[in-house]
Amino acid sequence: MNRSFCIAPMMAKTDKPFRFLVRQLSKEALLFTEMLHTNSILYGNRNKLLEYDEIENPIALQLGGNDPKSLSEVCKMAEAFDYDEINLNLGCPSPKVKSGNFGAALMDQPEIVKECLVAMQENSSKTISVKIRLGINGNDTNKTLDDFVNQVSSVGVKVFYVHARKAILDKLSPKDNREIPPLNYKRVKKLKKDFNDLEIIINGGIKDYYCKENDFSDLDGIMIGREAYSYPRKLENVDSFFFGKKDKRISLANITNNMFEYFETLDNKKDIQRGLIHMHGLYNGLKNARKIRVLLSNSNYFMPAKNEIIDLLNNDFKNVA
Repeated sequence: MNRSFCIAPMMAKTDKPFRFLVRQLSKEALLFTEMLHTNSILYGNRNKLLEYDEIENPIALQLGGNDPKSLSEVCKMAEAFDYDEINLNLGCPSPKVKSGNFGAALMDQPEIVKECLVAMQENSSKTISVKIRLGINGNDTNKTLDDFVNQVSSVGVKVFYVHARKAILDKLSPKDNREIPPLNYKRVKKLKKDFNDLEIIINGGIKDYYCKENDFSDLDGIMIGREAYSYPRKLENVDSFFFGKKDKRISLANITNNMFEYFETLDNKKDIQRGLIHMHGLYNGLKNARKIRVLLSNSNYFMPAKNEIIDLLNNDFKNVA
C-alpha cells in the first residue's frame, strides 16, 4: 500500500463524515479512523467497526489498548470488514490514556507492546502497524527510541508512523504535547537511515505539504493532522503531487452539495452535526466564510441553508474573477 500521504487519526475529528469530506478532495490519501479502545468495541458499541464506507478506502483502523487477548479479538472481528490496515496507538499522551496504561505510556513497556502485536498479527491478515512518539518524559531519544523500534520490529511489524516529538505525560495537556515539545525531523530521518528495511512515515507540525524545504523524500511518507482538518482544500493537489494520479478537482460548490446529499443519508443527528462542523474549514479564506459558518451551525436548518451557502460561494468566486 502506498503511504506517501496520510491523514492522521484525531479524536472527535477523523470520524465517518470527515473522511467522506476528505474523499471529495483526494482518492488516494490513506485515511485513519479515530482511535477506538478495544473495550469500547468488545463491551460497548460493536457497530463502531461498521462506521465506514468503501468510498473511504484506503483506510486504517486505529486501536488503543494494552491487553493482547482483547486486541486479538477485535482484530479477528475486523477481518469481516474491508480495512486495509490495523494500527496500534502508542503515541497518544492524554491523561485518560495514560491512566489506562495505553497509548504513549506503552513506549516504556516494549515487552507488553510485543505481546500485543504478536496477538494482533496472529488473528489478522491485514498489515499491523504502530504510531509512536520519539519517546516519553525523560527518555533518551537516541538509544531508547532505537531500542524500542528494534524490539517492535523484531516481531514482524514493519510500518511506523512517527510523531517527531516526545510526549511529556506528567506535565503537559494533549494540546500542549502537540505544540511544546520541540519537533525533531532529523531524528526521524536518522531512524529511517538506521532501519532502512522499515517503512517510516513522519508526522507532526507539517503545514506546507508541497514545500521542498523539509525534504522528506528519504522517508516513506508524511502524515498530516490538524492542518488538513483546518484547511481541507489544501488536499486538492495530493493525488497528483504524491501519487502521480489525476486530482479530483471538484468545485467548492459541488463539494458542498455532495456533503449535504450525504447528510441526507445519515440517520443519526449527531453525525450530521459533526459533519457540519467538519465543513467549517472548507471555507477558510473566503470573504463569506463567517456567514457560511453561521449557516452551518444550525443543524435544524441545514438543508434549507444549502442553497444559501452555494449562492454565497458563487458570489465569492465571481468577485475573485
